[in-house]
Amino acid sequence: MHKQITPMFCLIAIIAASGPSIAQLTPDSGGMTSQTADAVPGLHDFDFLVGKWRVHHRKLKERLVNSHEWVEFVGTLQSWPLMAGFANVDDDVFEVPGGTYRGAAPRSFDPKSQQWSIWWMDSRTPTAPMDPPVKGNFHNGVGTFLADDTFNGKPVRIRFIWSKITPTSCHWEQAFSPDGGKTWETNWVQDLTRIQ
Repeated sequence: MHKQITPMFCLIAIIAASGPSIAQLTPDSGGMTSQTADAVPGLHDFDFLVGKWRVHHRKLKERLVNSHEWVEFVGTLQSWPLMAGFANVDDDVFEVPGGTYRGAAPRSFDPKSQQWSIWWMDSRTPTAPMDPPVKGNFHNGVGTFLADDTFNGKPVRIRFIWSKITPTSCHWEQAFSPDGGKTWETNWVQDLTRIQ
């Protein structure tokens, strides 16, 4: 049995990871008016995701070993805003073969760089330190987010892409690069359909 990750825990994680800059610039703190905040480019980039979604997953069985075997499963994603829109979080349910688990993706927005940072938490490893966040923004309706990390002890570049966004559907994919971004292997694909 896995512990459920609560939105309050995600909020605490976002605040702790982001430091004082977000608290100083959120509309409720008095550092920025709501009218000004609404005009910040990029602040509303993830508004499309608020709500509940059915998700079809395709996940590469093994990463960076030239595998072509995919596992398919379904799940749900529910997303809501936090901190007057300067953060948000997804609560994910993954109905994988062998058992269900949960994950959470807290995000925070930096109005200075106009970039979002995205972390990941997994109910199977509730005490593990959070990985470095992927960071980026949207351009022409496509969100690209990058980070440097390690996989199996080797350095990798990680890329998230959000695309094909409509009011009732969207697409997400994750890719790893073992060579600093010269080549990419997509290892996880999600197609989302809105439930509410």
